[in-house]
Amino acid sequence: MFTIRFAAIEETDQVVHIINAAFEVERPFRLRGERTSTEDVQRLMLDGNTFFIAEEDHRIVGTVYVRITGHTGYFGMLAVDPTLQRSGIGRALREHAEGLCKQRGCTEMTLTTGDFRTELLPYYSRAGYKIVSTEPGTPEWSMRNEFRIVHMAKML
Repeated sequence: MFTIRFAAIEETDQVVHIINAAFEVERPFRLRGERTSTEDVQRLMLDGNTFFIAEEDHRIVGTVYVRITGHTGYFGMLAVDPTLQRSGIGRALREHAEGLCKQRGCTEMTLTTGDFRTELLPYYSRAGYKIVSTEPGTPEWSMRNEFRIVHMAKML
């Protein structure tokens, strides 16, 4: 059984490892191989954003990034150890992120994904998210080909 808790900055390397392992499926689309870096995750944490981790047997098995702006919550980099995907850890992390945002006064939860991740759109739709807009991909996503950023949201 796993538990979910706030990630500590000292756990950044482990958080980055889980994210990059889970996002390995995007490697063929990326200009650079990794989804994120220790520096990027530490910067997000030091800027006051939250990472939750799922822990099982004292091992980090999943993570999610959470940001709150006004009454809008956002989650990203939802990642589960590839050997444990489809076990409910990702859903629990997403629900934990939504719960924190709702508790802190958010009325809406948002996410973004690339249109090349076609398996994610129905997954998030089943969780109540709807596509609210798309826009051309930007260089900071570091992708090889043109793509669209898909913005999804649901009311909390």
